[in-house]
Amino acid sequence: MKWWQIRLAVPAEASEALAARLQDWPEVQGVAMEGVWDATPPHPEYGEWFDESLLNSDVIQVTVYVPETVAEAVWRARLAEDLAVVASAGLDVGEALDSVRGEQMDEESWASAWKEDFSPIPVGRRFIIVPRWLSDEAETDGRLPIVIEPGMAFGTGTHQTTQLCLEAMEDLPVEGRRVIDIGCGTGVLSIGAARLGAAEVTAIDIDPVAVRAAGANVRDNGLTGVVTVREGDLLRGFPLPHRYDGAVANILRDIVIALAPQAARALNPGGWFITSGFIHTQAGQVEQALRQAGFTVERRLQRDDWVALVAVRQP
Repeated sequence: MKWWQIRLAVPAEASEALAARLQDWPEVQGVAMEGVWDATPPHPEYGEWFDESLLNSDVIQVTVYVPETVAEAVWRARLAEDLAVVASAGLDVGEALDSVRGEQMDEESWASAWKEDFSPIPVGRRFIIVPRWLSDEAETDGRLPIVIEPGMAFGTGTHQTTQLCLEAMEDLPVEGRRVIDIGCGTGVLSIGAARLGAAEVTAIDIDPVAVRAAGANVRDNGLTGVVTVREGDLLRGFPLPHRYDGAVANILRDIVIALAPQAARALNPGGWFITSGFIHTQAGQVEQALRQAGFTVERRLQRDDWVALVAVRQP
């Protein structure tokens, strides 16, 4: 079997949002992101596994892999639609559509290359992200391991927003608390909360692929007794068994804004809410929505253009 390798150059601020959209393609078998746009074939990968060069690049190469059975006209139309959606959210997509190119590759090449060159990644003061195939040999140096198999879902912990959320969580009361991860992706933040001693973590995602990937990662980390993974559309229609002491949502700006009132209702008074997934020029809108929902914004973290906010539900 052969696969389409579809590549395009995307401004950095829009790259993560586009990758999230690409993960919704029913046939998708991997999304890769690299910080250098050149003719060198990238390492295909599952999920949000970023090369270090991404952190300092203004233009990101985004690559998506789908079976050859998806007609070129179909994937080109989908890309155009996804770029339009990302642009409508206020993110610059530049000339991404004009940069699209696709080529077919055989299955052996696709399957063998994507695990190369990845190594454990320290995050914050206490965490280390470890790919599952290195979990038995990785040196953690006393850090809390988050073992991840980069499946077809979004989120392996190396993007700025994921790291900011983990770093914010390090300084919050987590041990012995109930935490909810809204839009959990592969479960990185849920696993992080459990590693910090949360008594109970509920992980929710609308994408069934993400739910399966998160469930598998929770099992690989030996945390099935702490983390429960569920499928749901944010908190709409989701029967919460009780209120939570903390919440985290690493998703897009507009979704965070819509989520703020729901999160306030799900939290105990004084409960904390970490939000990210937006750039600094969008943070003011998110802060306003949080205040209107009854939160006090107590901390703002930033790396490159990306921002995370820590808010506390008022009594």
